[in-house]
Amino acid sequence: MLFSWHIFLFLVAGWEVNVTRKTRVYVVPDNETSLISGLQVCQPQGDVTAPNLVVVVCSAPGHIEARHAIRETWARHNISSVRIAFILGITTNVSLQALIEEENDGFRDIIQENFMDTYNNLTVKSVMMLKWFIRHCPHTHYLMKTDDDMFINTTLGMTTDTPVNMTRLLIGSLICRARPIIDANSKWYNPKYMYSKKFYPNYLSGTGYVMSRDVAIKLYRSALSTSLIHLEDVFITGICAAKAGVRPRNHPIFTYQHVGINCLHPKLATNHRLSPSQLRTAWRNRHTNCTMQSSTTTPRPHSNHGRHANIVPSRNTCQ
Repeated sequence: MLFSWHIFLFLVAGWEVNVTRKTRVYVVPDNETSLISGLQVCQPQGDVTAPNLVVVVCSAPGHIEARHAIRETWARHNISSVRIAFILGITTNVSLQALIEEENDGFRDIIQENFMDTYNNLTVKSVMMLKWFIRHCPHTHYLMKTDDDMFINTTLGMTTDTPVNMTRLLIGSLICRARPIIDANSKWYNPKYMYSKKFYPNYLSGTGYVMSRDVAIKLYRSALSTSLIHLEDVFITGICAAKAGVRPRNHPIFTYQHVGINCLHPKLATNHRLSPSQLRTAWRNRHTNCTMQSSTTTPRPHSNHGRHANIVPSRNTCQ
């Protein structure tokens, strides 16, 4: 009895030992599974036949204010080759669902897939993102994944002006030699029944990464034959990438740090952990150059706190 209770305490909610982790069961690759399709996102608009880049923001159903803040701020950059979409799962709240449908009627930028939207289902959400991109954006060359607490500088050339013929691209903020977190009190706890190796493959922080179309296809195919773990960045850009023979690469414009809201750093594409009000402040200050500010606004090295805490120093550089 004591042994059984000990095991119960260390299970991941929603991904208990007896729950299948076959990706195909949740993604249903042969079927159209969208409740809200997001078809308009990659359709031709004006003189642009298709966007060069689509940025898909992982958002929770109830994060309506965060989505509005993004639309009012960094998604307003007038770049015809870039489109923004929000991907959600389902909610059991009928009133909230009505608000989401009303929101989509106004903006036509929501993708809603048929899975329960929980933190531990973020991997399902990210594989659904790949499925959607491959199916509904056939002429779009690049996909960026990010979250709804991020400020994205879409004016940087690496995400907007990349040549359309670039392949094997998978870039972001690279995490090297990370150990699975075995503290069951951590939100990023990963038990051995889900992942038994000593180290994760090198992977990109889920706060923001970009891939070329050929890589999206390879990662999706790899994911469909790989047992899910609930840490989406480790799964998609680490485990599935390694299985597909794709190497994630570090690029200096990406950081998973919060780098302030008083300016727009000219050499960073990402800024993490911003509330809706902070996003609006950062947008108002976007013309202020961080190089003129104090050093607190410049990017910091990878910290030893939070999601990427168990990074082990080694002779291998994180490149």
